[in-house]
Amino acid sequence: MDQSEYELIDVCVITELPNKYPVEFQKFCDDNNIKLPGIKSNKGIAFALMAEYKYKYFNRKTILELNEKFSIKSSDGIQSFNKAQQHGIKSNSDMCDRGKSYIVYPYCLSNKHIMRKDFKFNGSEEEKMNEIDKIKSTIKNDYIDVPNSLWHLGHKNPGSIDNSNKNLVLQPPIQAKYRDNFIFTDTLTKVPTPKQLLKCIKDKTILFTPEQIAEYRQIFDDLHTSL
Repeated sequence: MDQSEYELIDVCVITELPNKYPVEFQKFCDDNNIKLPGIKSNKGIAFALMAEYKYKYFNRKTILELNEKFSIKSSDGIQSFNKAQQHGIKSNSDMCDRGKSYIVYPYCLSNKHIMRKDFKFNGSEEEKMNEIDKIKSTIKNDYIDVPNSLWHLGHKNPGSIDNSNKNLVLQPPIQAKYRDNFIFTDTLTKVPTPKQLLKCIKDKTILFTPEQIAEYRQIFDDLHTSL
């Protein structure tokens, strides 16, 4: 069954919380060396429910109903149903299916699991350590050891005319090399401006999957519509 055909779960059919993972799901995880969260944890309960109720999905409303029905205490219960793909299990996150939480059935591996399998540094252990030391040295020289007096205010978004504090960020001198090419969310985190993004795509320094392209397109379509 295609994921678009999955139906919203009716919380009424859930009469009790699981105390173990479904046998088929547990075997799939064991066979693929996937470590599952403890069954008594909120995430464990969420994974077990998504695995048990095949071809169903949870959304914010049903998750809140579930938490209330079984008095599940959580600061953010929705998060328990998210990121199954980080554990190696294909889910709504792999499908860029926003607003829905489910585990794909038949069970299969997420791209994260496939990507991490046999992932090794292409070099000796000594070369690996030298490369790490080089990166750490660069960070130390460019950020940590720079005197406070040399830091300056920069604009988070170079394309904006906003000169208020919300568009200003403290930066060391090294950040000047990124000026006009990147939008900063904080001192260290940045995303390329449209022109820089196009350059990165042409240079193949940034590679997107088809699923990510579709998700980005939807995000910007929605953003453009809201303007």
